[in-house]
Amino acid sequence: MSIGSCLRAICLPRGKLAALVAATAAVLATAPQAHSPTTQVTWTTDVAPIVAARCASCHRAGGFGSMPLTTYEEVKAQIKAIRGEVLSGRMPPWTAAPGFGDFSNDAGLSPIELELLTRWLDGGAPRGDAVLSRPPVSKMPEGFEVVRLPLSEIRVTGGSTERFEPPASWNDDRWIGGWRFEPGVASLVEGVTLSIRPNGARIGSWTPFDSAVWFPAGTGERLPKGTSLTLDVRYRKSTEPRIDRSSVTVYFRSRPAHEIHHRVVACGAGEIVGAIDVVAVRPQLTRAGDSIEVVSYGADGRVEPLCVLSRYLPEYPITYRLRTPVRLDRGAQIRVSARGDCAAAIDYVDRRSALSP
Repeated sequence: MSIGSCLRAICLPRGKLAALVAATAAVLATAPQAHSPTTQVTWTTDVAPIVAARCASCHRAGGFGSMPLTTYEEVKAQIKAIRGEVLSGRMPPWTAAPGFGDFSNDAGLSPIELELLTRWLDGGAPRGDAVLSRPPVSKMPEGFEVVRLPLSEIRVTGGSTERFEPPASWNDDRWIGGWRFEPGVASLVEGVTLSIRPNGARIGSWTPFDSAVWFPAGTGERLPKGTSLTLDVRYRKSTEPRIDRSSVTVYFRSRPAHEIHHRVVACGAGEIVGAIDVVAVRPQLTRAGDSIEVVSYGADGRVEPLCVLSRYLPEYPITYRLRTPVRLDRGAQIRVSARGDCAAAIDYVDRRSALSP
């Protein structure tokens, strides 16, 4: 039955009937239809904070990402590309399987963030109110001595890894509580490994979506007397030579309660002697796209995944930093499993060896 038939059935006068039909038609014309995209998710309220937290560190003017995504206009112009990259899981480049390990440097989209972003993209990408909600500003913890070490200037052609050795050493043991790499040409630097010279001990790694790297409270990396730092900086290929002058900032702290140690566990099972707290894991594979599992097996039968990757991306050698250290008791094992050659670098604290004040 048509709208007109329904109204006539309730015997409205002809003039009022015509007015009511016209008003009803106007309402239906402006009401959202099933095929018309609409959403209450807006850029200013919901999406801008997600983009700032998950995308803008790489996708900014002169950044590592191929397109800047810092303003509403920049993001809206790339809606189709963004939707494809996000729904395929290619971006952000974080391939740790959700639910297996909780990481302080997690760069992936949470289920809520993915839902909001998808609704916004599919709902016409409305701007919303003019006032942007600002993401919280991270502050450096107090009590650190800040030392910035400029690296030597280099002419970069790309596609290579260059070693830098800042001319700085210390006359006594120092303790690193955190560090930050600052690329000179952000669009060229793919990754960085920080080590101690001359013993070659690896402190950690940095990727373009990392900010500062902080060690857990009460811990520190020992920089022994007479040693210095080495940085291996991997540059992506460039169409033309560029001049790069990067730097590393080191945050020294007072003597901590525990020292950070490192070991590499190869494919198979490796018994852990003593009691340790695992603070970070860096999986290593030879083939891109392979999956890898790093799992702990307690002497009491408890099984706990430390890090599980659905696919390995060699261009992003991420160190997965556990939000809460995983405690392993004496006799526990760490097993690294993958189809090909594999290993995992483990950063840990030995609970048996507390440092004296």
